[in-house]
Amino acid sequence: MFNVHLKKYDLQFMFIISAAVIFGVFMVFSSSTIKADITLGKPYLFFLKQLIWVAVGFLAMACSAFFIDYSLYKKYAKFIYAASVIAVIGVLIFGVTRGGAKRWFDLGFFTFQPSEIAKIAAIVIMADFIERKKDFLTRWDGLVAPLVFLSLIAIPIAAEPDLGIPVLIAGTYLGMLFCAGIKIQAVFALAGVGIVFIAEEIIRKPYRVARLRDYMDSFINIDAASYQVKQSLYALGSGGFFGKGLGKSEMKMMYLPEAHTDFIFPIIGEELGFIGAAAVLLFFIYFFFKGIKISKNAPDEFGSYLALGITFLVVFQAVINLSVATGVFPAKGLPLPFISFGGTSLVITMAAAGILINMSQYDVKKRS
Repeated sequence: MFNVHLKKYDLQFMFIISAAVIFGVFMVFSSSTIKADITLGKPYLFFLKQLIWVAVGFLAMACSAFFIDYSLYKKYAKFIYAASVIAVIGVLIFGVTRGGAKRWFDLGFFTFQPSEIAKIAAIVIMADFIERKKDFLTRWDGLVAPLVFLSLIAIPIAAEPDLGIPVLIAGTYLGMLFCAGIKIQAVFALAGVGIVFIAEEIIRKPYRVARLRDYMDSFINIDAASYQVKQSLYALGSGGFFGKGLGKSEMKMMYLPEAHTDFIFPIIGEELGFIGAAAVLLFFIYFFFKGIKISKNAPDEFGSYLALGITFLVVFQAVINLSVATGVFPAKGLPLPFISFGGTSLVITMAAAGILINMSQYDVKKRS
């Protein structure tokens, strides 16, 4: 069951992912020291925390890549999903509140965000369902189960409140189901249900209404955009082609909120210019096509849709983050995968990448 012969895996893929993570460490260091010094009196706090999470992430990636065969997720799909649903419901009862949101379990020495694991659990159960009931998806009643899977996870997460992850999971589900062959009418129907859900969640929270209003007004007058988006655009625009140089950002000096988390991309653009920003875009394009290739070469349908779901999840999250940073989407807090400061999010994303690396052995076999 276990396989540790490294040559069987796509080591180039693993190296490029690792390089992106290490690049993220440098950018977290550059973007967070001033804020940490001013607000906490500990300039290297976020950087040191990131080093710890990266170490844990590499361990998680190595385990899921080399020591856990992807077929085990199929065997325990229902258990993984059920445990995740219990966790996202449980955090609403027993979790700790930060910034008005109840998303974390406090385990003493660290906090844990169950919605991050729920993202992967949702993909696992959907991949298992598609393999078993793919022909059923051509019927309208075949969409009932996917909607139930989505609702059981998305509704508790939305109640935290967190709208970003439910939208991310829903988008991933839609991509997986489309690739599985559902009718185009069903795609539009599911998208319509999603729009209604998003609209209801926006109306329910006044700050979301304000964000949407600022976003719509920004098409007429850029000064109407939210403060974060304006500062983000200033950062990106001031970097030019080559950037100001690593560590020389001005916007990170308390002008751009969340510069080391959700808005780390503008700091990359400011310090490393168009070249640095383009390198980030190329990395996610590479990740997308590599994930699609791994999906195509998977030995069974479960593996194929599992790889597809992970690929969509990571790339969709990157698209949302980059779109918010450039003013294409309304402001919404989602970290840039592999690069932003993060705890549970970074570790789970690296573990998910490890699943793709585990499955890359079949791609390597076909190439050799």
